[in-house]
Amino acid sequence: MSRAELAAGAVEGAVTVDGVEVRYFDSISEHPVAGERDRDPIVLVHGTGGSTRAHYGYIFPLLAGRQRVVALDFAQPAPAGGTLTLEQLEAQVVAVIEKVLPGRAVTLVGYSLGAVVAAVVAARHSEIVRNLVLVAGWMKTDTQQELRNKVWRQLREEGSSALSEYMAFCAFGGPFLAARSFEELAPAFAAFGPNGFGDLQMEVNRTVDISGLVPDIKSTTLVIGCLHDQMVPKRHSKALFGSIPDARYTEIESGHAVVAERPAQLVQVIDQFNEEPARHAAGAIVPMARP
Repeated sequence: MSRAELAAGAVEGAVTVDGVEVRYFDSISEHPVAGERDRDPIVLVHGTGGSTRAHYGYIFPLLAGRQRVVALDFAQPAPAGGTLTLEQLEAQVVAVIEKVLPGRAVTLVGYSLGAVVAAVVAARHSEIVRNLVLVAGWMKTDTQQELRNKVWRQLREEGSSALSEYMAFCAFGGPFLAARSFEELAPAFAAFGPNGFGDLQMEVNRTVDISGLVPDIKSTTLVIGCLHDQMVPKRHSKALFGSIPDARYTEIESGHAVVAERPAQLVQVIDQFNEEPARHAAGAIVPMARP
């Protein structure tokens, strides 16, 4: 393992899954943080085209101030250039948990496609997922999402320079975009550059249907919908909330890119849930947090 730049005291390692190395980051240190022994460790699962640093670079160190945090970067299964399945991504998450936190129950946090994967892991591996947080996730891809994916794929195949701008338009909420100039958004456009592994993840997004698995989730669950989400409208989060027996629901005033728009608020919500997962009863609508 080597020291990672992600957070002070974090270590980086890897586990081999399906012939490839899956990198992970672990906030463990020689001196446990205050309250850590009273909380389950958090495992973070990023979304489409992302990574620990891209989606959790701000969130990881803040959460690590109150509990142990582990995050992983999805890796393209061998052979390169093949297909990608939810089961392969599920295997990567499980392998990291079993390697880094053997015998421990965790709070699994998934964002976007990561929320879909986290839901699958929770449904099939209830012995290791005590608590579950699903951020901007969904259960079954609908026509609106398929249409967005189709436009994305056409722009990708054409090599259009408008692809990054289209992704930013879809990812960020209307109020966030309206308050910024094109110059201010330039770093965001650059961050949405496509790659081959991202293409495979977009294909997974197009065909998601875990509606048969979600009712099997036994974890104490918090579902977080994003008020201005155009990629995964909040109706999808509400559908997850209604399908998971021990779930509660809250919203954040953000677009889909909540990890960039409202990271501090997201940290607050996740941290408070992990402190006392059953603070709100199953079926509760938790008031929107104010940072």
